[in-house]
Amino acid sequence: MNPKRSLRPAPFQGLPVLIVGDLMLDRYLDGPVERISPEAPVPVLHVRRTFERAGGAGNVAANVNAMGGSAILIGAVGRDPAADLLRKVLGEADVDTNTVVDTPSIPTTTKTRLLAGHSQIARFDEESLLNDAATRDAILERVAAHLPEARVAILSDYAKGVCDTAVCRAVIEGAARAGIPTIVDPKGADFSRYGNASVITPNRSEAMAVCGFPIRDSDDAIRAAESIRARFSIAAVVVTLGEQGMVVVSDGRVAVIPTQAKGVFDVTGAGDTAVAMLAVALAEGMPLEDACVLANAAAGIQVSRIGAARISRSEVVAAIDAQSTIDQGKVLGLETLQIAVRQARGEGKKIGFTNGCFDILHHGHVALLEAAARECDLLVVGVNSDASVTRLKGAPRPYVPSAARQAVLAALSSVAWVCEFAGDTPLELIRALEPDVLIKGADYKVADVVGGDLVLARGGRVVTPLFVANVSTTNIVDSILASRKATP
Repeated sequence: MNPKRSLRPAPFQGLPVLIVGDLMLDRYLDGPVERISPEAPVPVLHVRRTFERAGGAGNVAANVNAMGGSAILIGAVGRDPAADLLRKVLGEADVDTNTVVDTPSIPTTTKTRLLAGHSQIARFDEESLLNDAATRDAILERVAAHLPEARVAILSDYAKGVCDTAVCRAVIEGAARAGIPTIVDPKGADFSRYGNASVITPNRSEAMAVCGFPIRDSDDAIRAAESIRARFSIAAVVVTLGEQGMVVVSDGRVAVIPTQAKGVFDVTGAGDTAVAMLAVALAEGMPLEDACVLANAAAGIQVSRIGAARISRSEVVAAIDAQSTIDQGKVLGLETLQIAVRQARGEGKKIGFTNGCFDILHHGHVALLEAAARECDLLVVGVNSDASVTRLKGAPRPYVPSAARQAVLAALSSVAWVCEFAGDTPLELIRALEPDVLIKGADYKVADVVGGDLVLARGGRVVTPLFVANVSTTNIVDSILASRKATP
């Protein structure tokens, strides 16, 4: 698996993705709870705002478009105001609703959630099961008409009646004839109608219901996925495990992908988002495991939002890049460091920069780095390469090679990131990072600090907080040599 390769921009965008499934309108009433009702022991929600989102297959379609695909959405809605509102919400996400069937036999499925802060305190649903032959025939006609356009098909089953056996078989078998994959987001304990699909994405509880044993960890999930593959002749099974990430089991291959969620506010729509990203990535020809890395990251972003939200491809890439910088620790190359700085700046952090050879780290260095860290939120330290040190200081400098110097600096709590530069000055590194604060020792005048003019021109600061006299690498080495000569 090579997620870094998968993050390169796709050579084409707007690939058509067919989504067939249950549509719903998600409504949210949001506000504080400040008292209990005198009429009954229930909280009173003071509604401050209301908003609507597309749910179910509609949420999948909205996210497919946000991630660079082109959604072809097939489902059913009632002939009611909720359907009009759902079409409006989908239109705002650039989803064409002309392929959606309207029917008098059911109301538009509507889920209304009451939110207090980041938490749901209640939900009420308005829905009926679709069981109308004329509506189902219309859905099948649309599937037959639009499947040849698609590069991948999705079955988004919420058990509201659209994804019955006839529709599932039409999509899966039609996609197989067309040579494109079908991804199933399943519902219920009977997966037989999804047989021979390319990918199925049950969550923990759905996989447990089918397999009949508890899933406590990734090993249990792998066993469940292998069972589902064998029983239903499905090429690949992706079991989503919430905070434990996901497991991917295909022919002879197993992968465990850890979660990337930083904080869980609302799990609504996480599965939809994952399936949408997975579909777009597969449509682009990405390997399944790499596509699952993106899908897992997309779900991690979704659960940090309130309600079903559209997640863009750029957000997913940024999340994976940010995780990569965490995985690599503090010592980073320039490209990775730029990503980390952009991410931190997006979170409102002030970036500081200082630099030096740091050939033998001494208490003067430590004092300056601690003072520098107090001037910003995150301190980047630029370190001269070995060749640069030799040019500046002469042979036999450096005494300590660059990798070791960087590792020692990275061990300091005052330092956020360390990056080597090859030039005699850090000017190009400063130009690339655009720090908010540039810090040097008090033995420098502000006007003489390399890169100071660039930082000041951007509205930043140049500071020279302190200088510790009578200590340097040269002094330390001279002292060691003198002590050796004085020793009989």
